Amino acid sequence: MPLATTHILVAIILIELFRNFFVKDNKKFPRYYILIAALGGIIPDLDIAGYYVLSLFGFTFEQIHRTFFHTIFIPLILFLIGIFIYQTKMKSKEFGKRHINLHTTFFILAAGSLLHLILDATLSGYIIPFYPFSSFSVGLNIIKLFPTAWQSLILPTLDGILLIFWIFWMEFKLKISDYF
Repeated sequence: MPLATTHILVAIILIELFRNFFVKDNKKFPRYYILIAALGGIIPDLDIAGYYVLSLFGFTFEQIHRTFFHTIFIPLILFLIGIFIYQTKMKSKEFGKRHINLHTTFFILAAGSLLHLILDATLSGYIIPFYPFSSFSVGLNIIKLFPTAWQSLILPTLDGILLIFWIFWMEFKLKISDYF
């Protein structure tokens, strides 16, 4: 299972790249959406918090993790909430003075949680996208393709590469050192 850092950084990096190359407008797409994407990237792992409670009643980690929150329904529900808000008069609502729209917030949360599912299904293990309605599972489990001695190092290495990429992006694209 990819680590939380991977889920957060992939959401941050991909939404920032989308913002930078497609939207190109700070007022339409303020950087606060990047933080929202990071939060969306860890929504499916809220089932881990549920495990801590349910383990007191005899449930195992395997019975809880990658079940309800690791389905396609979470991003779909978030996306549908965004559409509902957009279609109603709530679409003009903004959070404070930051130009953050409520409907866009839900679209970004949906994107972040979908990225989480894609990472989990691609890198390690499988997900059951239609749980509890179907036991159909999908996953490439790319980590298992590496030599056994490397498998435990792949995800921390990926975290490090993503973090270095993000730091360089912030320095050379965003000129972050100008703020210090």
